[in-house]
Amino acid sequence: MKVEWLESLSVGVEEIDRQHKLLFDKYNDFFTAYSEGRSDEEVIRLLSFLEEYVAVHFANEERLQRLIGFPDYQKHLKQHQELTRTVAELKERFKKQGPDPSLITSTGLLMTGWLIEHISVMDRAIGRFMKEVQSRGAGEKP
Repeated sequence: MKVEWLESLSVGVEEIDRQHKLLFDKYNDFFTAYSEGRSDEEVIRLLSFLEEYVAVHFANEERLQRLIGFPDYQKHLKQHQELTRTVAELKERFKKQGPDPSLITSTGLLMTGWLIEHISVMDRAIGRFMKEVQSRGAGEKP
């Protein structure tokens, strides 16, 4: 269940696009580690990295949204909080159950769907709004 970065997912904000690409790479590393039968500890380590990196990425995105006065900030924040909570729950399940196939499948479906849907809809809206703000001359690129 690997995910591939497509340029059509670009939000037009270099820092956010770079972070999104890294998230795709790290998610793929996680999936590869499981499918190659690497140790449970490595799979959990990669999931922990994803959990931590998502928190850093979300903080950066949320800072940008506040800076430009993004109107859907609260909705976006709730989605971030929801995924953060879900990833933490999955990590705990991995620690207790180990990476069984059904858990990997549900994690894969959640992450691929969320990464692609959230980025292509919610995050691209940030890029569009930022361009509008810049075209009005009301802000500078952060």
